[in-house]
Amino acid sequence: SYNYSYWELNEDEALVINFTPPPCDYWNLQIGNHWLESLDYFHRDTHVNQETVVLAADGSAQVVVARQDPGLPNWLDTAGHVRGGLALRWVGASEIPGTKCEVVSLASLAGLAT
Repeated sequence: SYNYSYWELNEDEALVINFTPPPCDYWNLQIGNHWLESLDYFHRDTHVNQETVVLAADGSAQVVVARQDPGLPNWLDTAGHVRGGLALRWVGASEIPGTKCEVVSLASLAGLAT
């Protein structure tokens, strides 16, 4: 299953994506430019998957898309892009989890940094 979305963020904003990954063969979430072309994944974190994600104690994942590092795990770097696309895919999942997305101020995330 594939899910696509687009994002547009000001410099002081972040897109926070929350979900609980189901048992599956593979999943990943990646960001790209407006045409979903890959960003500079060699020098920046632009994707997360079941091998790289930092999960909460309850098994949920929180991914943060932002132009600046909020100091949180699972930060995806927009590489300076103001807008772009997002793809979330699940391979071999028997169910597709609900996903909650919210644009927030970076300042509101400061208290969550570890």
